[in-house]
Amino acid sequence: MELRSILPLLRERWKSVVATVLAAIAVGMVLTARQTPWYEARTTLFVSAWADGGDAAKAYQADLLSQQKVKSYSVIVRDKRVMRSVIDKLDLAVTPDALAARVSTDTLEDTVLLTIRVTDTSPQQAQRITDAVADEFIRLVPTLEATPDGSPSPVHVSVVSPADLPGVPVSPRPLHNLALATLAGLLAGAALATVRHAMDTSIKTTEQAEEITGTSLLGVIPRNPDQTGIAAVTEEDSSGRQVEAYRQVQTSMQFMDADQRTKVVVVTSSVPAEGKSVTSCNLALSIAESGRSVLLIDADLRRPQAAGYLGVPSGAGLTSVLIGQAELDDVIQPWGDTSLSVLASGPVPPNPSKLIGSNHMRRLLDELRSRYDMVIIDTPPVLPVADAIVLSALSDGAIFVVRHGHTRRDQVGKATAALRRAEVDVLGFILNMTPRHTEDAYNYYDAYSAGHAATSVGTLAGRLTGLREKIAIRL
Repeated sequence: MELRSILPLLRERWKSVVATVLAAIAVGMVLTARQTPWYEARTTLFVSAWADGGDAAKAYQADLLSQQKVKSYSVIVRDKRVMRSVIDKLDLAVTPDALAARVSTDTLEDTVLLTIRVTDTSPQQAQRITDAVADEFIRLVPTLEATPDGSPSPVHVSVVSPADLPGVPVSPRPLHNLALATLAGLLAGAALATVRHAMDTSIKTTEQAEEITGTSLLGVIPRNPDQTGIAAVTEEDSSGRQVEAYRQVQTSMQFMDADQRTKVVVVTSSVPAEGKSVTSCNLALSIAESGRSVLLIDADLRRPQAAGYLGVPSGAGLTSVLIGQAELDDVIQPWGDTSLSVLASGPVPPNPSKLIGSNHMRRLLDELRSRYDMVIIDTPPVLPVADAIVLSALSDGAIFVVRHGHTRRDQVGKATAALRRAEVDVLGFILNMTPRHTEDAYNYYDAYSAGHAATSVGTLAGRLTGLREKIAIRL
C-alpha cells in the first residue's frame, strides 16, 4: 500500500489503532512490573607485560603482548576453574555454568583494559561476585603464564577500579519497554486496521455507491456528533452542515426533474438503521422551505417513525383511510406554519403488504399527486419486506439511502436489483451519516460561513463608525 492510501486508512481507523497501542502499553507495563530487577556490577583490570624500561623496542613488544593477552583473558575469565573458586569462596548455591552465564567481559580495542560485568538480583551480591571473579582470575594468571625455568611471569594483572555497589537495576528498563510496546502497538494497530479495511465490505465513498447502485449522487449528509434525535430543518435551525446538505439534495432533485413530472417519491434503504425516516422528514421540510406544498406519508407500517420524529400523533392515519375508518382530509395534519403536511401511519395492521398493494392505495396516491407539489413516502427497507418495492412501483421514483460505513455492498446491490426488477425508477442515492473528514465539499461551506461572518462584522463596524461621526457632527 502507498503512503497516501495508508494515511486515510489510519485516519479512518484511528480509534482501533489507539486502542491497540494503549493495550500494548498496558501489557508492556504489566510485564515490566512483574519482572525481577537485575543489578549489574563491574570492575576493570589492567594487563601489563614486563619489559626493560630503557629499550623502546622491547617496551613496544611488551605492550603488544599485553593487548594480545587481554583478548585471551576475556574468554578465560568465565572458565569453570574461576567459577568454581568463586562458588567455593562465597558459598554460592549455583553451578559453574549458571554463574558463567551471569558473567561477561568487555575489551577496548588497542588497550590493555579488561572489564568484568556480573548481574544478580541483589546489588550487594553482584558486587561481591564481581570482586571475587577478579581476585580468582588474578590468582589464576600466574599459573597460566608460568615459565619452564620457574622465572616470574612477564604478565601482571591488577585491579584498576573495584566494583561499586549498583543502585539502579539494568533490567527491566521501563522507558525502553514503553518505547518497544508503543512501537509494537503501532505496528499491530496498523496491521489490524489494514486487515479490517480489507475485510470491510461497507460503503464509504460516493464512487462505491455510484458503481453499485448505478445511479447518481443526490447529496451527502454528514453525521452530527451532538445529535440526539432528528435534525429537522426548521426555522430555528436554518443553517449548518446538515441543513445545507438536505438543501443540496432538494436542489439536485429539481435539476433532475426540470419538467416537474416527479411528484410521488419513495425514500427507502436496503436494511434498517440507515436513517431513511430522518432523511424523509428533513427532505420534506427542505422542499417545504422552498414554498412548495409537500405531504410526508409515514408508510412504514411495520415500524413507523417519521411522524413521531416530527411530533405528529399517529393514532389515525394511512391505515385508517385504507380500511375506510377515516376520510383523508380528517387525518392529514399540517406541520407548523410551513407548507408541509403529514399523513401518519395510523394503527399498525396485521397485513401491511396487502394494504400497501391495494387498489385503494393506488387511487389514494393518484389523488395526492393532484393535490400536492410533492409527496414524500417513507417506506420500510427493501430487503426485509416487499412493502418498499410495492410502493415504489406505484410512485414516480425512489430515493435510495446508503449509510456510510454501515451498509454492505452486497446489501445495496441486492436492494437496487430488486427495485429494477420491479421497473422502479431509482432517482438517485443519498450517502448518509458520513464522517466530517470525508466531506471536503463542506470546507467551502465553512469558508463561506467564516467569510460571511467576517463581512457582517466589518459592515457592523463601519455602521458604528459612521454613526459615531454623525453624532460628533451634531454635537
